[in-house]
This record gives sequence, C-alpha cells and structure tokens, in this order.
Amino acid sequence: MPRDSPEDRFVSERPASLETLRRRAVIVCIATTLTIAVIELVIGVLFRLISITAEGLHTTADLIDSLIAFALVAIAARPADRDHPYGHGKFDSLAAIIEGSFVAASGLWAIGKSALVLLGQSPADPRPENVTIVAMLAAAVVYAVVSTYVIRLSRRTRSPAVFAEAMHLRTHVWITVGLMAGLGLSRYGLREGWSFANRIDALTAIILGTYLLTVGYRIIAPGFGQLMDLALPEDEHRQLQACLEQFRDEFVEVHAIRTRRAGTERHVDIHLVVAADMTVDAAHQLSHRIEERLVAALPGTRLLAHIEPAVGAALADYEARQRVGVVIAPQTDPFEREKTHHANERAHQH
Repeated sequence: MPRDSPEDRFVSERPASLETLRRRAVIVCIATTLTIAVIELVIGVLFRLISITAEGLHTTADLIDSLIAFALVAIAARPADRDHPYGHGKFDSLAAIIEGSFVAASGLWAIGKSALVLLGQSPADPRPENVTIVAMLAAAVVYAVVSTYVIRLSRRTRSPAVFAEAMHLRTHVWITVGLMAGLGLSRYGLREGWSFANRIDALTAIILGTYLLTVGYRIIAPGFGQLMDLALPEDEHRQLQACLEQFRDEFVEVHAIRTRRAGTERHVDIHLVVAADMTVDAAHQLSHRIEERLVAALPGTRLLAHIEPAVGAALADYEARQRVGVVIAPQTDPFEREKTHHANERAHQH
C-alpha cells in the first residue's frame, strides 16, 4: 500500500457525513481535471508535443472516470437492501478498478505513439515554447494543492474510490514536473542543434507511459482484491486478534476467523465457542460487545458471530488453561479447527 494510503488513520464520522465528503472529493477532482485537460490538449496539439497530448488524454480519461466514480460512489453509499444484503460497498472498489484501467490505457497510448516516432514511422516536430513549460509548472502546483486536500478526505472516508482519485491527482504532480523538465531539455537541444532533440519529447512520453502503467496497477490492485474477497491485511488481523483477546475471560475459544473488505466496510466472521451453560442471551450480548470493540479499533467493521458450545477437546483444553479463552488464528484453512470441533461434538453426543 502506498504511503498516502487511506488505511493510515480514520476520523469516525456519521455515514451521512462520510457520503458528503466522498461526493465533495469527487466533485473537486472533476473540476480540476476538466480545467487542466482542456489546457493540456490545446497546448499539446498546437505545439505538436506527444508528451503533453498524452498527458492531456490522461487527464481527459481522469475526467471520464471521475464522473464514473461520482456515480459509483453514490451507489456505494446506499444501505443494504434485498438484492444487496451485504451493502453496496463493492461499487466503490469497482470505481477504483475503472479508474486504474483508464490510467493504464493512457500509458499504453503514450508508449505506442512514442514508439512510432522513435522508429521513424511517424513525424517528429515538437515545439517546446516557454508557454508550454509555464503551463506545466502551473498545473503541477494546482495538482499538488488539490491532491493533498483529497488525500485528507480519503483518510477520513476510507473510500477506495476517493483514494484512487487522490493518488491519481498526486501522480500528475510528478508527471507535470517531469514533462516540464523534458520540455526544457528539448527546447535547449533544438536551440543547440542536437540531432536527436526532436525525439526527446517522445522519450519523455515513453517514461511517462511506463509510469502510468505502474500507477494503474497500484490503483487497480486494492480494488480487485476487494472484489475477490481478499482477506484483511496482516496488521488489521493483529488488531482483530488483540480485540478478541480482551474477552478471553468470557469465551472458550474463537476459531474459523474469516475477513474481507467491501468498499469502506470490513466484514468479519468468527465462530465463538462458549461454555455450554452460557445462556443464548448472554452469548448474544457478548458478540455485540465484541463487535463494538472491533468497530472502535477498526471502523466500519461488521461482525457475524456463529455461537457454539464447548465440548470434547475444546472444553478439556479450556479447563487446562484454567478457564481462559484462546483465539485460534486461521492458517492455510480457516476451518481446520472447526472440523476438529464438530468431530468432538459428535463424539460427545454419542
């Protein structure tokens, strides 16, 4: 996960407030990309600069996927319903995948167009005037300010789509700085009569395209992982286990732990083994208190607890530990302990 990840911290707020922040973040991104895309495309076409045109197309793609993200974020904020009993969080993940795909496509275009120039299949006649360099400097400043603001919003909302928007804008800072340097070198080379000066712009565009492919992957990977129900990261699993262990005096053991993420929500399933003489109501209240503790440590967590009575080896181990519960972290098979537990339960019944 990149340094400016929305996993860094979280400010707990009401769902309605989070939805407002997500919408605000996307609207800011749309306004920024629309303005800069027009400027870049006009400059790129007028001065025959592949690198600036590629960045203009990249920014235009940003605009399109920002509009898509705006719609999908609105859907993701909807509560669970009959057709989506687990909520609409994965629409947020889908928005990140779409945005990352647009970034990667822009990179492929830049590499392909530049390759034609370098191979002599397309004419090279760049005109890197001072106005193009100034425009890139201004764009870098705007991107730096706006991306910093949106990154802060992504930390507060924990939205993959907002994070994708923020990181996408942040990449433009380095892209425009690199383009500005390439334009300056190209201008100097043309003035000095370098034989390869008219290909510097194409080389810069190839570097830009490679970078965009990398960024596209970084944006797509987390969203794709959520759609594939990838487990929560190790540090969050450690926090989960720490929360469960705070209740060791009230349960026999916890096993069959499964986790996944959907947009801004975490889903945690556990099998909660309790003493056979614990009432259903007491076990139910215990699961609620565990969920409250999990939400405090990992906001947006939804817990599903399957209550089981302790029998056989699980009960014997519990007594040997002087009635102190244990949390069994999943290894290769989260239900490995569950199989043993049910075997002991059947033996106990016979």
